[in-house]
Amino acid sequence: MNNWEPVDFRNGQQVVKWPDGFNPQLLPIPEYNEGDRVQFVRDETCAREGTVRQVLFQGDMLHLQHLALDADAIIYIVTARGHDHRIKASSILGRFVSLERLSRIFPPQDV
Repeated sequence: MNNWEPVDFRNGQQVVKWPDGFNPQLLPIPEYNEGDRVQFVRDETCAREGTVRQVLFQGDMLHLQHLALDADAIIYIVTARGHDHRIKASSILGRFVSLERLSRIFPPQDV
């Protein structure tokens, strides 16, 4: 995800315009992206594994200029065992990296 979209959830999840004079590049960059496999803690019990399905910046469009534009307002919708969970970054323990992604970063070495 490279760009945030302003979505009005109160009126049928419609994409709307940014408020006049607002620069969306001021919004924080998410630590996790859609499709990332993550391990997270919910309700301070045991760790669970799931997939990030959606990344939301929670805020009111009318008051967006006055909000603290930091990563604490990012909500990750993580699906685990068939259920969606609203998780903040502070509750995500880490990301699982696939062997395919690792091999692009660290090519296999002949031994």
